[in-house]
Amino acid sequence: MSLYSWNVVAMVAEHHSITQAAHILDLTPSAVSHMIKKVEENVGYPIFIRERNRFELTSNGKTLLPYVQNYLKSGTALQEEASRLKNSVEGAVCIAAYNNVIRNWLPSILKRFHEKYPNIRITIRQSNDVRIKQWMERGEIDLAIVFNSYYNASSFIPLHKTPMVCFTPKDYFPRNGTYMTAEDLRDMPIILRTENFDEETNSILSGAAIPFDSVFRIDNDESCYEYIRQGFGFRITAAITYPRDDRINMYPIENAPFRTIGLITVFPQYISPTVNLFRKETIAFFSDNNLMNV
Repeated sequence: MSLYSWNVVAMVAEHHSITQAAHILDLTPSAVSHMIKKVEENVGYPIFIRERNRFELTSNGKTLLPYVQNYLKSGTALQEEASRLKNSVEGAVCIAAYNNVIRNWLPSILKRFHEKYPNIRITIRQSNDVRIKQWMERGEIDLAIVFNSYYNASSFIPLHKTPMVCFTPKDYFPRNGTYMTAEDLRDMPIILRTENFDEETNSILSGAAIPFDSVFRIDNDESCYEYIRQGFGFRITAAITYPRDDRINMYPIENAPFRTIGLITVFPQYISPTVNLFRKETIAFFSDNNLMNV
């Protein structure tokens, strides 16, 4: 006998009416009567007797009722646990990103994701374009949140565009007081990362007639910003990298291009369910927070 059959028995016992039980269960009274009859045939004795307009349990029915109720509770618990296990996803995802992405956005993305999928383990790697591309080529990561100017991957999903800006020492002000022109950019050396594959910055330097051999090449972001703080030069990069330091100014650049940051799936044709879940959650985060402006 099915769990549902015993549920029908309990419903008739509770309401003392086949008609009312049928209404609650969205069945016909004849269907309920048929199910009660089949249960009684299986147990070998009557469970209900009809007294006037009410259905009452027989003595055997009264003895069975606590067991029926326990069975129904266990059955419900079983169904809930089976459903939980079905929807419980386990696995691992490895993500690579730049420092500013890891600082500004990934904590919120991870919090949302772990609330939904606590059994999925997340690994994060932070580095620059060269190292991240090496990880991608060796298959060491599943996803990368990066700028598209160096990768040009077919699986790139654009998420957010940010303008190119200029970071200057605190005591520097552009001639018009509002934004940097080509003339302003030639006031000080330009500070770039040691490994640079930044098409947008390169186009700005070319447009300002700044020779590439005149720039500083510094190995990491914090060192770049320290040189700016000490008054040794400017830095041209995306606005989202702003260190929010009161010793550094940030100015727009005249006719500056935008840089697009997005999500790359390393092996999209072999994407696992867990990686796909994280990819969807990342896209949803940018959409829900009005960051998806591409």
